[in-house]
Amino acid sequence: MTAPRVERPLGVYVHIPFCAQKCAYCHFAIDPGRPTDGRRDRYLRALSSEIGASAGGEADTLYFGGGTPSLVPAREIDEVIRAIKARYALASGAEITLEANPKDLDERGFSDLLEIGVNRLSLGVQSFDDAVLREMFRDHSGDDSAICVRAARAAGFTNVSMDLILGWPGETRDRFLSSLRRLLDLGPDHVSVYVLETDGKTAVAHRAKEGTLHLPNDDLVADLFNQAEDLMADEGIRGYEISNFARPGFESRHNLKYWDDGPFHAFGMSAHGFDHGVRYWNEPTFGRYCSAMEKSGGARAGEKALSRRDRLEDAVMTGLRVRRGIDRATFRARHGVDVVDEFGDSMRPSVAAGLLDVDEHAVRLTRRGVLMSSEVLSALV
Repeated sequence: MTAPRVERPLGVYVHIPFCAQKCAYCHFAIDPGRPTDGRRDRYLRALSSEIGASAGGEADTLYFGGGTPSLVPAREIDEVIRAIKARYALASGAEITLEANPKDLDERGFSDLLEIGVNRLSLGVQSFDDAVLREMFRDHSGDDSAICVRAARAAGFTNVSMDLILGWPGETRDRFLSSLRRLLDLGPDHVSVYVLETDGKTAVAHRAKEGTLHLPNDDLVADLFNQAEDLMADEGIRGYEISNFARPGFESRHNLKYWDDGPFHAFGMSAHGFDHGVRYWNEPTFGRYCSAMEKSGGARAGEKALSRRDRLEDAVMTGLRVRRGIDRATFRARHGVDVVDEFGDSMRPSVAAGLLDVDEHAVRLTRRGVLMSSEVLSALV
């Protein structure tokens, strides 16, 4: 018999789609080009209306993603936070994250964010090599990133995350490790290392289809990933998810909701949410989202009530992304079955290959399994 569901605090995601330009690797729903006041105001009105019509609830994380939320003035981000607080009981000490690009804000800009309650920054550094940044269509330099981090610290931010991309065309050991070392010299609290993806509607994917994308050897990428993990561990920054590393206590509380089968509400164009066994998603473009909110007061494009099997598979797929793995007792309490009893047959080949570790308490990826996580997860479900 399935145990009664214990309500957990919600995460709240707000999508800000504006970007100065579309990066070569980007597959997110964005509205490229710096927004005019009128375009930004239209979107924020629609966003406020959507939040105001929501069911609300108790929440302990709020995440502004994009797009580039740092293109929106702090006073307007504050209005969104106030709209959230009008519908949600946002816990004292809630984690409030805002994604930012390195050139968008100075020390005063970061101070303004702190004043309105933002307490965690996620900076899209991607590389410290200026030639690579130009190829990525980024509008900042490596020095800009260093200046940005120092300004955020001077303003008072004590929780700063930075992203790096591994496996860019022409990748070499020296080039990637040079970027990583510059990043570590800045003392981040959290680091995301993403291996370049070549699918989706991106400039990189287009080059891959044309056969003009010359990617580094898979063995080099795997070796660099392991070396990066070791170097970060030496600095006290340890992996807690496939691509994410943090100092103790600085793990992304919001993103852990995604990986821990937690509920979250989402607002804005293309935003995806999950609550009470239902996944839902909004209209995917600026025009369709704003028009839907203006005409009908709702922007939901679709939803899916997950079957019992869907819930189990989702819990396995997300749970194995976390380095600690799936706690068998917790899984049993939430879903009424033991994860090994339910998925043991499909786990067996990965266990035999040394990619998956199973014991009486948990199921987790091995270090080698992390590097082959896509293959392991595909085999499981």
